Amino acid sequence: MNKKIIFLIFLVLGVLEIFFDFFTVLIKNTLLHKKNKDMSEKTNIKLFFILVFFIGFIYFLGQFVQVMARLFNIPLDGGIFENLK
Repeated sequence: MNKKIIFLIFLVLGVLEIFFDFFTVLIKNTLLHKKNKDMSEKTNIKLFFILVFFIGFIYFLGQFVQVMARLFNIPLDGGIFENLK
């Protein structure tokens, strides 16, 4: 699979968990068959998917910086402070 598609899937999975508790409910109801789930187990599931979301977000942020640098003809070979001179 293309690297961008994988990181896009990471973003979508992270958004589903962060805003809709999609995987928390799925794991709670289908895999664990528990109705009463303590807060620490929910927190661990949510933190994992937030980490997955941020990995995808940081990747696409880096891609955005590269595209904008090419658009404005800013070389990324040197340091940041060399470009500001």
